[in-house]
Amino acid sequence: MRMIPKSLALGAGIIALLAACSAKPAETARPNIVVTYSVLGSVVSDLVGDSATVTVLIPDGQDPHEFQPSARDIETINNASIVISNGLDFEEGLLEVLATAESNGVPQFRVGNSITQRVVEGEHVVADPHIWLSPMNFIQALPALTSALNDATGLALDATTEVEELTQIDRDILAKMKTLSSCVMVSGHDELGYFADHYGCTVIGAIIPGLSTTSEGTAKQLAVLKELAIANKVKAIFTGLGTPQNVADQLANELNIKAVTLSTHYLHDAANYREFMLNLANQIVDALK
Repeated sequence: MRMIPKSLALGAGIIALLAACSAKPAETARPNIVVTYSVLGSVVSDLVGDSATVTVLIPDGQDPHEFQPSARDIETINNASIVISNGLDFEEGLLEVLATAESNGVPQFRVGNSITQRVVEGEHVVADPHIWLSPMNFIQALPALTSALNDATGLALDATTEVEELTQIDRDILAKMKTLSSCVMVSGHDELGYFADHYGCTVIGAIIPGLSTTSEGTAKQLAVLKELAIANKVKAIFTGLGTPQNVADQLANELNIKAVTLSTHYLHDAANYREFMLNLANQIVDALK
C-alpha cells in the first residue's frame, strides 16, 4: 500500500481547515414586505427596521387612486412575504390583482379594516380611505398590523417604540393646530376628513366632491361651494394631487384668497411619516392664520 508523506497529508489538512473557516454561512433571505404606497410604506419601514425588506409599489408622486400595475408589479405582489394595503378601495387599480394574489396564498393586511372608519353618506355609504392623515389611525391599527407581519414573516416585531413615536407626532400637530382661532377649509377632493375630525377643523366642501380624484365636479357644485366659502369666511383653498389646478386657481381668485397645494397622498420631499404630517400641518396653519 502506498504511503502518503506526512508533509503532504498535513498540508492537505491545513488547506481543508482554511477552506472551512473561510466559507461564509448561508445567508437567510430577509422577508419581503410589499406596501402599496409611500406614506403607508414609511410607517411599515419604521416598524420593521432592518429585519425585512420593504418594497413600495406605487412610485412616490403618482396618484394612488389612478395607479395601474405593470406585469413586474404583479410579479412583485405574488412573490411577497405579505402585502400591506389601505384596504378601503383606495388603490383602485390594484383591487383585482390583490384579490387574485390573496386567493393564491399571498398573505395580506388591509390597514383600513383595523381602524374606526370615517363613513361618508351619499348615493352610497362608503368608508373614507384617507386613513393616514391622522396618526391615531395607525396607533389603532398597529397591534393587528404587527401581529400579521409576525405571522407572515416569522419575525418578532414589537410596536411599542412606533406607538410612542406616533403619539408624539399627534401631540406636536395638536400643539400647532391650537394656535389657530378657526380652522375652516375647502379641499381638493374629500381627503382631509380624518385630519379635520381629529384636529378640530371643518371641511365645508371640496372642488371634487368625492373620496377619489377620479370623481368630477360640476359647475353647479362649484357655485354652491363658492357661496359656502363666502358665508364661512374661508381663508384658503387646499388643493393637491388630482385636483384641476386651473379650477382651484379660478375659485381662489374669485374669492380673493390663496390656493395652497398640499402633498396629502405621497411623501414628496418628506424623509418619513413624521416629517410628512408636520409639513402638512405647518402648511395648513400658515395658510389659515
